[in-house]
Amino acid sequence: MSMKGLLKTQISNSFDTNGWFVAVMNALDSVNVEQACWKPTDDVNCIWETLAHLTYYNFAYVQRFKGIDYEYDVSSNDQTFSVGEYNETEWQAEIARFNAVMTEFRDLIAAADEAKFAEPVSASNQTKWATLILNISSHNAYHAGQIMLLRKLQGNWDRSKAVS
Repeated sequence: MSMKGLLKTQISNSFDTNGWFVAVMNALDSVNVEQACWKPTDDVNCIWETLAHLTYYNFAYVQRFKGIDYEYDVSSNDQTFSVGEYNETEWQAEIARFNAVMTEFRDLIAAADEAKFAEPVSASNQTKWATLILNISSHNAYHAGQIMLLRKLQGNWDRSKAVS
């Protein structure tokens, strides 16, 4: 498998294709706004906050992958877990934003020249794109696990949808 094929597979596995673990979009399946906002304690991020965080960082790297000098508009990582008004319409819009960002990311990876993955992310970030995309996939998978734990704590996860 080419590097591009490997990276596309890893992005898919953390986005919408269950592999060894449940992908983010599958972890979100059938989550309503009340479930998305639920927290076992005040110091834990809810599902919605976690998804907002993922959307924020994946969007930033999609922009950078396209060659846009994207600058963070937050002063701390904690701000990326921020959400707007808690209602079903906004919750569905958040899911749609994540889906659109990740679909674009996967499409950009598929369309990129193989040499792109050996290039540094930017002049200030010498990490190669291949390494960064693998780290992004790991980051997405990590938070998918948190979403799964929250769903299990709520008692609203259908175990038949899990990977074997």
